[in-house]
Amino acid sequence: MKKRLFFALPLSSGLLKKIAFLERNIEEKTKIKFPWLPLKNLHLTIIFLGYLNFEDFLKLKEIFKSINLGKRLELKIKKIDYGPPARKKMIWLYLEKNKDLIQLKEMIEEKLNQANISYHREERAFLPHINLSRLKKLKDFPEIKEELNWQVIFNELVLYESILKPSGAQYEKLLKLVLGFRS
Repeated sequence: MKKRLFFALPLSSGLLKKIAFLERNIEEKTKIKFPWLPLKNLHLTIIFLGYLNFEDFLKLKEIFKSINLGKRLELKIKKIDYGPPARKKMIWLYLEKNKDLIQLKEMIEEKLNQANISYHREERAFLPHINLSRLKKLKDFPEIKEELNWQVIFNELVLYESILKPSGAQYEKLLKLVLGFRS
C-alpha cells in the first residue's frame, strides 16, 4: 500500500503560541473568522514526495539515518500574507530562504536521487512557507499583510505521512531526526 509522504520541519511550542496569538489578532482586526488549520498540523514542508510504495519507504528509512546537517536551522519568518504570491488561496507565513535551508533540501534530494526513489518533483521554485489557512469560501479579502521578522529555530526534521480525510489532512510522524546532532 502506498503512503503519501513529505519531509518537513515541525514547529516549536513557543512558535505555535505566537502563531495562535497572531491569528487572534488578525481576526480582531478584520472582524472575520478565518478557517485556521489546527496548530498541531502546522509545519514547514521541505520536500513533498507524493505517494511512495513500501520498498521506497524502506529506502527512505536508510536515507533518513544518513542526513546530517550538523546544526539546527535558524530561519526568519518574514511576514504573514495571502499565498501563493499573486493568488489568494491560503494564508501563509513567508520564511526567508537561507543557505542552510537550501543545503538541507538539496542534501535530501541528492540522497533520493542516489537511491532511485521516484518522487513528486516540484516544478515551481522553492518558496519556504507555513500554511495557516485554506480559503475556499472567502470572498472578501481584507488586508492582513504584516511584517514579522521572527527569528525561529528548527530542531528536528520529520518524515510525515499525510492521510487525507473529508475533515482535512491528518499528519503522522513516521521518522524523526534531531538537527544539530553529530554522530
